[in-house]
Amino acid sequence: MTRMSSALASIAVLLGGLTSSASAEIVFLRTDGFTPYTSWIKYASLPAMATDTDGVFGGNIAPAIPAKDAMFTDGTYFYRITADAVGDAGQYNNLFIRYNSFEDLNSNTNGETFPMQGYGMYYDDDIVVDNQSGRILRTTRYDPNSPVTIGAYAYNSFADLVANTPFYAGGFSNQTVAFDCKFWAADGKWYRTNVSGKTGSTVVTGVNVYNSTEDLYNGVVAETIKSTLGAPGSMRFVAVDSSLLPPPPSNCPGDIDGDGEVGASDLSILLTNWGVCPK
Repeated sequence: MTRMSSALASIAVLLGGLTSSASAEIVFLRTDGFTPYTSWIKYASLPAMATDTDGVFGGNIAPAIPAKDAMFTDGTYFYRITADAVGDAGQYNNLFIRYNSFEDLNSNTNGETFPMQGYGMYYDDDIVVDNQSGRILRTTRYDPNSPVTIGAYAYNSFADLVANTPFYAGGFSNQTVAFDCKFWAADGKWYRTNVSGKTGSTVVTGVNVYNSTEDLYNGVVAETIKSTLGAPGSMRFVAVDSSLLPPPPSNCPGDIDGDGEVGASDLSILLTNWGVCPK
């Protein structure tokens, strides 16, 4: 009886100290240095990613994704840009696949396919979505052999993107953008890699940060983060709310929420799910 009372008292103390989990934050991911892409590396910040500091395993990609396929997120879903036989024959991507989770993207399961209506995207062209504003950009070139990305189309929704009904189309000014520069966005910030080297075999030298799409079009850079990563220009990048990613595996058996310690939130999860397991 004394042991039971002590246990109940301990639970009461823990329940009294329950607090909401820490708010999610934007994390940065890059594909590994191989093509096709087989895994992700995750970082707590852009400078950490640019310098390859404190990166942790972010998930396997299986089956591997070829370098011609781009990936992006709108802050809710994850997407892959790819091609069917018709697109591959023309050397362009012509399909979007939308996934409900990061895990589904990485395993290519439960995806919903949307054919691009009346257009295609050259390999290495990007879709960029800001989760805060919902604005979507599609970068473009003159032709599949052009070494320069000349500008972007802007859309108000994914449906408009699929139907190719942009509300704006414009060229990039005051800058030269190599075709293998990569674009991504999150929380009102827009990002673009800088690359150097021979076309088709470039290396990432830095990341430009822009405060708006207008700044991105006009080459108004808020900040440039120098990269010492030595990443190939073909590497893919995304920034995403950490709540959309699976928790990292824990070496601590009682760490249910994966935060690195056994505490009140783990007990809360246990009690919420207390009872007979479904058959």
